[in-house]
Amino acid sequence: MDKRRISVFILAALLAVTTYLAPLQLDMGAKIVLAIMVLAMVLWVSETIPLHATAIIVVFLLVVVAGISPKDAFTPFFDPVVVLLLGGFVLARALIKHNLDEFIAMKFLDKFGSSPRMFLLGMMYITAFLSMWISNTASTAVLLPIAIVVLSDNGLKALKSNYGKSMVLGIAFAATTGGVGTLLGSTPNLIAAKFLTESGIQFGFNEWLFYGLPIAIIFIPIVWFVLTTIFRPEIQSLKRKKYDKKLTREQKLVLLVFTITVCMWLSKPLHGIANSIVALIPIILLYLMNLLDTKDFSKVNWGTLILIGGGLSLGLAIQATGLDMAIADLMKVLLLGQPILFMFMIIATFGIILTTFASNTAAAAVMIPIMIPLAELLNIDPRIPVLIIAIIVSMDYLLPVGTPPSAIAYSSGYVRVKDMLKGGFLLTILAILLVSVIAFLIW
Repeated sequence: MDKRRISVFILAALLAVTTYLAPLQLDMGAKIVLAIMVLAMVLWVSETIPLHATAIIVVFLLVVVAGISPKDAFTPFFDPVVVLLLGGFVLARALIKHNLDEFIAMKFLDKFGSSPRMFLLGMMYITAFLSMWISNTASTAVLLPIAIVVLSDNGLKALKSNYGKSMVLGIAFAATTGGVGTLLGSTPNLIAAKFLTESGIQFGFNEWLFYGLPIAIIFIPIVWFVLTTIFRPEIQSLKRKKYDKKLTREQKLVLLVFTITVCMWLSKPLHGIANSIVALIPIILLYLMNLLDTKDFSKVNWGTLILIGGGLSLGLAIQATGLDMAIADLMKVLLLGQPILFMFMIIATFGIILTTFASNTAAAAVMIPIMIPLAELLNIDPRIPVLIIAIIVSMDYLLPVGTPPSAIAYSSGYVRVKDMLKGGFLLTILAILLVSVIAFLIW
């Protein structure tokens, strides 16, 4: 174990113990859970160990130290939210394995002509669309190599091309933004749906579309305009190779399964089958059709599923011990008496600050359980602060460490951190304003 890792573990332990010993007006159980939460946040922020490993430590401590029963601690690991995401991951694996994601991307790009600005906008919308169904990491991994080939064919070199910077950042930011469009697009969306449902507010696939999809659709052209204004393209026309491949039999079958699954999610009011049960349909069909095998199942992002399970366990413990009410009381002092719009902006800003240093899943797992009692204290609809947090923690454009797409963009060699900050800072402010204003005017 290296010195840095040891130092972080010592720091996390000291902060957790200090939190527990602090003279806070909390019950014993709430103090213990708060200490565990502090420990988890330090480990999640530092990424000293994998995020899912921290989630396992959290569950261990909740059972051994906080007295949460093993059943209560482990039940969230196969919560309907986790099953829903598992189905989405398996479906995404089929898209990637049979190159259907690339086929969709290239066929759509043929429609956007040779204008550099329009081509970039097309790349961004396709990235965002894929990010609604597969992970934003995967959608970036599909589109970015295509973009780099186009840049190379046009003689645009890394770090020297403004258009190259706008293209690489545009794809990364579109992947991040697209994730807020559907319930499956980003893990905070599922965490929000889970806690809203637990509080008695039915919130599924169609409900999320009403709130998240408009923001994704509106913000993509904003990202495009900001990036092409800051990094003005130095060329007037693009040279591109035409993509003339046809759909294979396997791709047609995967597309059929994908279409069936999405239609079932959208038509839940008609058939009444839970979203998580619908998520099992692609798993069953893809294996019956021999489109996936055991190796594919092992490539599912199990780390994220474990991370969500651990995050849900922590969130439920925060609720069970009354810690959520205590933190909500503190936030109420800060927010009470403020204009509603300003209140929403403070909540969104807090979410952005937290997700800048921690993963969006970790930030959501900590913040969302607190938002429901806070809404009750402020006498506002609980959906509003929960959805503000769920959406805003997925709109982090500041640093390469903020999201996997940003890290991939940085690793391409076409941008520096200062380039990301140049566009990302303004976009982060605009994201806070957009989400807050829409929440104020429409939600």
